[in-house]
Amino acid sequence: MATSVSGLLTLLFLIFIGPIYYLALYFFKKDRCTSSYAASKPEGREVLRTREYAFTLVGYAIGIGNLWRFPYIISQNGGTAALVAYIICAVLVSVPLFLYEMILGQYTKLSTIPTYAAIRPRWLSFGFAQAAMLFAVQSYFSMIIAYTLPYIVASCQDPLPWMDDSERYWKVTVLNGYPSEELKTSGLGAIQPKLALSLFIVCSITYFSIAFGKHVLAQVTYVTVIMPVVLVIIFVIRTAFLEGAGDGIRFYIGKFEGKQLLDGKVWATALSQILFSLSPGFGTAITFSSYAKPNADVFKICMIVAVSNSVFSIVGGFGIFAMVGNMAAVAGVPVAEKASSAGPGLAFVAIAEAMESFGPARNFMSVLFFVMLLTLGLDSAFAWTETLVSIMDDTMAMMGYRKLPTWKSSLIVSVALFLAGLVYTTRMGNQVLDVVDHYVGILFLLVLVFFESVMLNVDFGWERLEKALRGATRGLKGLPEGRGLFPKYLCRLDFHLAVPALTFVLAIYTFVGDLRTPYDASYPSSLLGFGWTLLGLFFATIFITLWKQDPSTLPPIEEDEKFKTGKVEMVQGNKHVEA
Repeated sequence: MATSVSGLLTLLFLIFIGPIYYLALYFFKKDRCTSSYAASKPEGREVLRTREYAFTLVGYAIGIGNLWRFPYIISQNGGTAALVAYIICAVLVSVPLFLYEMILGQYTKLSTIPTYAAIRPRWLSFGFAQAAMLFAVQSYFSMIIAYTLPYIVASCQDPLPWMDDSERYWKVTVLNGYPSEELKTSGLGAIQPKLALSLFIVCSITYFSIAFGKHVLAQVTYVTVIMPVVLVIIFVIRTAFLEGAGDGIRFYIGKFEGKQLLDGKVWATALSQILFSLSPGFGTAITFSSYAKPNADVFKICMIVAVSNSVFSIVGGFGIFAMVGNMAAVAGVPVAEKASSAGPGLAFVAIAEAMESFGPARNFMSVLFFVMLLTLGLDSAFAWTETLVSIMDDTMAMMGYRKLPTWKSSLIVSVALFLAGLVYTTRMGNQVLDVVDHYVGILFLLVLVFFESVMLNVDFGWERLEKALRGATRGLKGLPEGRGLFPKYLCRLDFHLAVPALTFVLAIYTFVGDLRTPYDASYPSSLLGFGWTLLGLFFATIFITLWKQDPSTLPPIEEDEKFKTGKVEMVQGNKHVEA
């Protein structure tokens, strides 16, 4: 098997484009390479410029799921009708909760656990449960990103090594998983060196991107946000010229099956997609907003992030289904038959197989596609890992311990994530990943989001939330009295009713469905039992301190100078230092 010159050159270009860009800035525009963070006092907190704060959150929101799950659920649930359901769920639940988290982080200037403890000490264990969920999700999400690396390397070979049987290549060559008939009687199996190495590389990239402060992370984020946007535009334009592309796009979004809006499952799927895509509930919006400038307009930034996330999903779907339509045309079968998979099955089997459709450009397009998936995943990985580091630092400060240097705390978190992720590199690792994702990354996340909305309603309150936003934005251009939550009545409906009610209903719906029918009957009962055990342990953690009656340590609303002056304070333990 020969090396593809086009594939190798494409890969090298994509690897070095970032360093070349910053090297050019260094030599020709040194002023643009100066630190993008306000100098902070030893006891203070770094302050992220508004542009970089927005870029970080956009990168966090736009992830792999935007390409391998969103187009699938739209196409399978009524086309444009499913898109209507998705937009309504975004407006009523996901975007409002994301905004409230951003306001909360900017107001407290703390990561999640100290923030929840300040709101009221009984929410301390809720914070630990959220941190545990985030750690579990990031440990397997790193593995999902790592799956792209063998494909990127193989994309430099000619012919592409999966052309004979893309499904076998995925299941046997990459995963070395058990045959389905052996799955129930087998254990985890041995660690696969190729996957372990890929995981190590992803964890290393993440570590070196966050270990030297948020200035470095911001510069890396510029590349990892802009690159996938450029790549998806190239991808969509090129796939539009494939045979059968029009049929695929019509199947994706060129229909309106209104009756699907009467199906509760369509609404549950739409809500879960936007909730898991924008990802409130992980604490990342709170943590990164704690580094925002005191007068950053988080309302405006939230709208930018939400719109960017959804637009990327919709546009990327055109490229995905243009390829699906091409595969159907070549095989002479209906598009629906080729559009029957989502997730890894879509990216690493169906789309990988379709690369042959590009003819002489197949290696170029294959490298482009899998690098695009890699960079999409890395943005979210950076944000989640940085959130864990900030939680560890702030929790240590809250408990009276001295903060570790950033490179040390980042190393501890990165090594822990790598070690936890090794279970997903075993022969049964992909099934373990799927189970943890379902019970922790989906079901428990719904539980957390519901409890978070209860906390906001009961102990933080609408009045403080609205005044926090108004106080932070007072005096900005065009906002002499600050920005209020708008439209107010819709925001109040979201805050008091839609977010808690709909997340509760979806959690119960998913929970009851799993009780009635096992999540996947082909998996060993012990593996499903492991998923239920994790869910039970994480759920129980919420209640450890929930009984406490200690009062909030936040200042009374009528005495809070932040609302009067529009200035936000740095909070370090019991010290309040004006930013």
